[in-house]
Amino acid sequence: MSFAIVAEPVLGVYKGHVGSGELDPLPSPARLHAALLCAAAQGVRAVPDGDSLQPCDTDREALRWLEANPPDGIAVPQTLPNGGGATAYRQEGLIVKEGRGPLSDKLVGKPAVTGVAVTGRYAWTWEQPPPEPVAAALTALCPEVPYLGTTESPVRLVVADAEPTHRLDPDADLFTGDGLDLAVATAGRSDALEAAHRETTVAPPLKSDAHRSSEKTVAPPTVTAGVELGRYTRPEQPPPPTPWTSVLLFGMAAPVPPQLRVRYAVAVHRALVSLVGDGAPAILTGAYGDNVPQPANRCAIQFVGPDAPHVGGTALALLLPREADDIDLALIRMAAHHLRLVKVGTNPFAVKPPVEVAADEFWPEPAAGTQRWWQTDPVAVPESRPPRGRVREWSLADAAALSVALVWRDEFEKVPERGEARYQALAQAASARGVRVESAVRVMDGDVGRYVHKVHKDTIIQPYRAVLHLGNLTGSRTIAAIGQSRHLGGGLLVPRDLPDAIARRLAR
Repeated sequence: MSFAIVAEPVLGVYKGHVGSGELDPLPSPARLHAALLCAAAQGVRAVPDGDSLQPCDTDREALRWLEANPPDGIAVPQTLPNGGGATAYRQEGLIVKEGRGPLSDKLVGKPAVTGVAVTGRYAWTWEQPPPEPVAAALTALCPEVPYLGTTESPVRLVVADAEPTHRLDPDADLFTGDGLDLAVATAGRSDALEAAHRETTVAPPLKSDAHRSSEKTVAPPTVTAGVELGRYTRPEQPPPPTPWTSVLLFGMAAPVPPQLRVRYAVAVHRALVSLVGDGAPAILTGAYGDNVPQPANRCAIQFVGPDAPHVGGTALALLLPREADDIDLALIRMAAHHLRLVKVGTNPFAVKPPVEVAADEFWPEPAAGTQRWWQTDPVAVPESRPPRGRVREWSLADAAALSVALVWRDEFEKVPERGEARYQALAQAASARGVRVESAVRVMDGDVGRYVHKVHKDTIIQPYRAVLHLGNLTGSRTIAAIGQSRHLGGGLLVPRDLPDAIARRLAR
């Protein structure tokens, strides 16, 4: 069973400083150790030491155990730094002489608000619990800690259960890689802090404490002994889900014009259904019986090229959905391997035998120094009309976020079952997962009906082009499509790699 010390900021804020006064983003293991040492030396468990107090032997052993056993993990809640745009002025009780003017109280300006807003609890965890005397001492010491950082951030410190968000990597190279580099107490830290405290609290000689014409605040020395950096990294996350698990790629002699892709995809769809014959699975046909729940995605037919990955040219792509069972997929693969000629009016086209690739390894890796965003190719079409009764106007960006959410709808919980409230909740859920729409522009180039296959007669067709980021819903190499025609030639998302500086600005 693991052991954890949990800190709950009473006011929902953590205030601390590091270095020469920079804002501390989170309390390090070394700061926890210092807070516990202070409680042990000045709290109800302290023992007399002449005219002062010192930690009892039991607490000293607990502090030495912390120095020898840095936390195996830490839990970091969601935070929001506040840099403090305002300045507060106060008199420090010191005397200053400026030029030939009279002596006056020194007036000092400092940031009025500096801290980190916290939405949860911090925690430091150990995979192996400490010896019983140490655990008992730490359990008793925690409630004696009044604050972490400055006195303006009171805290409740307890021994409780907690799951870490980051784990200590003892083999990490602190000069490369990602993670949190935090100060960790090591052997001798308690002794160094106590020695520094005695030195700064001893009464100075009367002569050195005499009045001066100009005085200044002297900050206590920073104690660096008994501290080293530790790298805490997030555990490797499981790969994001893919709406379609694999892709059958058929080489083609020539690309399909964007305005004809839906028509050509419908022809391919009919050819595949015909090759399967009677009993073609609904995951291919899209024909489900009454009261039969429909999956988020079916087989999708798209056209990629002219430099399609894996085949080196234009290709027809048949995307196989995650929700399909093995028998249905076997039937579809058998039919696909017999597909050679597709009839489109009087212009049939031939395809080469397919090759199968993983959907999450379809696109090349993003170029160095860039972030992967996505662009609709050629267009996407909203699945529904705008919800009614919204406080603000429903935009194409909202429609794009909803289209993304409908593709990954199984990843979202606690959304309404149906109706316009469901659409609004799904769009918000997609935004919460990092989906960002940089631009969405309506396309008005003649017959917009060519971008859809079937649509309700009362629905307004609004094809649009968009550039968007999929957040953490999927990987950077995954092939996907969004919108009303995503299963038949529309809404394909193709990579658009943006320079890091531009991508970070758009993400904000």
